[in-house]
Amino acid sequence: MPAIRSQLLEVVHDAYPETFEGLSPFKPLGESIFSGPTPHPNEVLNLFIQQRLASALPMAYYMAARRGPDSLMDRRLPRNATLPPEVLQSAIKGLMALREVELDETHRLLFHPKSTRTCSASGCPLRTPTSPATLDTCKPVFDRIVGSSRFGTNPLQVPSFYESGRDFQSIGGICRSCVERWESGHAELRKNAWAMLPDVFGLGG
Repeated sequence: MPAIRSQLLEVVHDAYPETFEGLSPFKPLGESIFSGPTPHPNEVLNLFIQQRLASALPMAYYMAARRGPDSLMDRRLPRNATLPPEVLQSAIKGLMALREVELDETHRLLFHPKSTRTCSASGCPLRTPTSPATLDTCKPVFDRIVGSSRFGTNPLQVPSFYESGRDFQSIGGICRSCVERWESGHAELRKNAWAMLPDVFGLGG
């Protein structure tokens, strides 16, 4: 049994990494690694708490919280997926903190960038960031990054800034330099959000 447990923990730690470097947009993370019917993330969180898998808890809390309050408190869930009051409180508190950071940082990234990099195309609407054309262009991008999470949060997801098979012009004529700035800025957001996980879910120290 110790050997089997060790093998299982390797799989778990791969899907619930302890460091940001373990996050890959191409690697399955979270409950999708389990065979058979995919468990609810609440169920996985309860299991990890019971088994005292401290290194996997930040990601387990995140996977449960990112779906939002309705998922965290769904009364139709089986008993093993019902979160104890103290765990539920920590999950909701972390959800609210991550959601605020996701919204604030995405707004800053699009409308108040720290980068001094200039646009590489004369027709790029971001050359005049306060113009109505810029606001009209950036709103769909903002919605693409944070709108899909609705009342949940998803700052660790790598957003797709363009539609499949189309070029930069699919985002209202935004130049390559600006799209690269968005990608770089969102990578920083993901790293910062990851670093927050232990504290926002009350796991720090």
